Amino acid sequence: MPGVVHDARLTWIVVCHDSVRDLGVFLPSLVRALDDLDAQGLSTDLVIVDNASRDGSADLAARLAPRARIVRCGENVGYGAAVNRAAELARGAWLAFGNADLYVPRGGLAGLPRVLARAPSDVALVGPAIHNSDGSLGLSAGRFPSLLTLLAGLARACHRRKYLDERRHVPGPVDWLTGACLFARRDVFLAAGGFDPGFFLYYEDVDLARRVASGGHRTLYAPEVDVMHVRPHHGRPPQPNIEVIVRASRRRYFAKHRPRWETLMLGGLSRLEALVRPRSVRGARWSLWRPWAGPAGIPASPGPRRRVEAAPSAPSTVAPASQPTDATRTASDALDAGRIVP
Repeated sequence: MPGVVHDARLTWIVVCHDSVRDLGVFLPSLVRALDDLDAQGLSTDLVIVDNASRDGSADLAARLAPRARIVRCGENVGYGAAVNRAAELARGAWLAFGNADLYVPRGGLAGLPRVLARAPSDVALVGPAIHNSDGSLGLSAGRFPSLLTLLAGLARACHRRKYLDERRHVPGPVDWLTGACLFARRDVFLAAGGFDPGFFLYYEDVDLARRVASGGHRTLYAPEVDVMHVRPHHGRPPQPNIEVIVRASRRRYFAKHRPRWETLMLGGLSRLEALVRPRSVRGARWSLWRPWAGPAGIPASPGPRRRVEAAPSAPSTVAPASQPTDATRTASDALDAGRIVP
């Protein structure tokens, strides 16, 4: 079992599962950013949890991030359970959770020491601005869901339903923030029981924020910190099992936090969702409720943008048994070159 680092102020946790394509872009950018934080005086630690990958992800992670402690799970235990395992090993006052398909632009974490240092003691969760690879602002903050908010969300594209719109992504307290990239006080996270492992994927972040709020702590959106989501799920080829997982996680959340009658009505809501909105943005044509909004109900203007050029996709292949390929370096360099820090 990896050793425990006692002096780390921030422990960054990465969960991967068959993530070779993503790690080749993400890990070099993350290691560089963590080294910069160390130079600023915020000591860091890196733990990578591999959820039984079959593509050599763990071996590639060990090569790309020699400073990391690698935790190899014998089975895919899900995102939340994997983070919990790493959190038990960590000794950072703050934890960071990050998807394997992120990218940290140069200077993206430069404001993090200031944000964490000035966070009031009742702030337990902090989330950065998450941008898409084309520079548009990704949606990452939302209200605690209820049957009413879900019904209201039917007028929006599937991948936008849970979230506040771009204009409401302003610095300050929010109900919850996506677990795609999130910072948490370790003592509060552990006291709350960590992520509920009953959520295999999705809604574990909403559930955590709800339980943390019940304990008197707040969640803070801090766009001074900035990461990029290179391959969000809604931009990937359709995965038939994802809808099943989302609905199961949503039902679990409602069973824990909402009145029983709302939980009982979720089945009818799922059927209604299938009627009024395509399941996936990929291949969708026009919104049934908002035809003026564009394909799948997405507004013509997707909201605030960084001054960037369109970023390339992650390379389709990365050799797991070698150092980063030229294609990986090219993608990383291009992502950096495309971002102009304001």
